[in-house]
Amino acid sequence: MMSQHLFYDFNASTREDALVTKRDAEGGELFDMFGTLREMLARDALFRFRVCKMPQQCEGAVKGNNPDFLSRLDSVMSSLGFTKPISTGRRCRLYDRPDAAMICDGLPRSGLDNRLNFTLGSGSAGTLRKILGEIATESSLEVKVFTWTPVLR
Repeated sequence: MMSQHLFYDFNASTREDALVTKRDAEGGELFDMFGTLREMLARDALFRFRVCKMPQQCEGAVKGNNPDFLSRLDSVMSSLGFTKPISTGRRCRLYDRPDAAMICDGLPRSGLDNRLNFTLGSGSAGTLRKILGEIATESSLEVKVFTWTPVLR
């Protein structure tokens, strides 16, 4: 078994960078991964060095009523004290504050313009629930949690 390799798709350039795709080294179908290499590196760093280091994490999806739902999500996260470490495109969001971090991403050409998966980490389940509750109270956003790590009792 051979790992897949990352490639730039220069025909799908975005924001002075190129779409990041992956495929088998010997060819085959390309799978879109990130809007830009910068997003990929920042997402991986925030995930590895912030979210994964948090004692409590959850994974799920956030969905909006329209393709512009990210402006509502950005507004809620800002009101909760989160900053965005870098600017990102419509298929990636990165949020950070001292006690919590969240990554949201989706496949760039997936056709799901109103949904992103997320991983959220913090020091406690209570903090995560409060953050998710604030997001869910925004009438144009819907939150669904799939897993908690460690599992809640």
